[in-house]
Amino acid sequence: MKHRTPVRIVGAREAKNNFGEILRRVYEDDETQIIARSGMPVAAIISISELERFYPEKMRAVPNAKTSAKNQRAWRNMMSALADMQKGGEKFSEEEVEQDVQRAVQEVRHRKGKK
Repeated sequence: MKHRTPVRIVGAREAKNNFGEILRRVYEDDETQIIARSGMPVAAIISISELERFYPEKMRAVPNAKTSAKNQRAWRNMMSALADMQKGGEKFSEEEVEQDVQRAVQEVRHRKGKK
């Protein structure tokens, strides 16, 4: 299966002025950023997981690269799951949620009391 990541071309000035947003898009959205100067692509910013995929032998020498790539994948999985939950799940009233929370709190307190 081919892995496809979105690619976005940004000018060098925009990259400089919005570097935090570019990093967020690379990290959270796995979006490759191509930096262009005078319309000519000169550099790319890619995620650690992409870099690991392209250069696994070189990444073994980078401290914490494995952990960083794992964290990045976990972040994307969590954000995807949250998005799925927000799309259409069941709708609950505030009353129902409050009752569920109270019930869970009572269960935890009951278990702690047995120890």
